[in-house]
Amino acid sequence: MGRVENKYDSLKNAVKRLNEANTAFRSDSGNSMYRDSLIKRFEFTFELGWKTLREFIAEQGFSLAVASPKNVIAVAYQEGFIDGEELWLDMLEARNATAHDYDDEVSGEIAIKISNRYCKELQKLCKFIGENLSN
Repeated sequence: MGRVENKYDSLKNAVKRLNEANTAFRSDSGNSMYRDSLIKRFEFTFELGWKTLREFIAEQGFSLAVASPKNVIAVAYQEGFIDGEELWLDMLEARNATAHDYDDEVSGEIAIKISNRYCKELQKLCKFIGENLSN
């Protein structure tokens, strides 16, 4: 099994766990434990997402001068691997905000974005990569 397949397997599991946290959050969005779990699972799922995308891009024969999240997102958007570059940049900003600074109000706003938009986008990425892995 290659690097992209290993990353993809981890991403698939992370997306599943993120969806579980999202279900709990949606059942009681006022529960801070559910909110915090959703945010933490989003952070590691997003990390796996862009890193899996980086490996997928490399497997497709593209080279990245700098393999930062922003460059990976730009190339992925350019090549049609993702649809919403702005959404992905928003996800990156949200991940940075929650990982490096904890503000209860900001966390609540980000949790709603995760629940309503980011989960779907990460599911879409997982499905795309799964359907396009080289065999």
